[in-house]
Amino acid sequence: MAFASRSDLLARSNAKRLGQLAVPADMDMVPDEALRVAISGGDVSQYSQEEQNALALALDAIDKALHDADALILSYGIPEAVQTTLLSRLASTVALYYLQGAERMTDDVKHAYESAIATLKSHSKGEVNLIPPAATDPVLSDDLAIISSSSRRYRSAWSEDDEVGL
Repeated sequence: MAFASRSDLLARSNAKRLGQLAVPADMDMVPDEALRVAISGGDVSQYSQEEQNALALALDAIDKALHDADALILSYGIPEAVQTTLLSRLASTVALYYLQGAERMTDDVKHAYESAIATLKSHSKGEVNLIPPAATDPVLSDDLAIISSSSRRYRSAWSEDDEVGL
């Protein structure tokens, strides 16, 4: 199971941009609607054979970028079975970075990628948890009060050995 799908990537970008990034440079651009149909798994037979070939190559490039993004996320200790919108967004961001390529890199894409990597690093260090709690984990109620104190607090008198401080 993937962290993000072609449709997730399209939702976080647009067909024109994905076409520019995924269709090989030596081929004519495909219509935006054709890419939308291909991404959704629809019938592209009404398009020319040249456009169908370009769509197939574009989908292959998108799939490779998504697969590489999945591999990267897995390398940070996220189990493959975990599916959240945040992980989908991170995978899409990484995939767009891979599709962008070094020769077409923009500051916005680079910054988004670096932020995604920082989030994954924070997860691997235990600073944030990108894995939602399991259904069997105890749920804390909003009206639950937890009170704890040092056993010394309830002594009847202060002794000279007691530490007092803030």
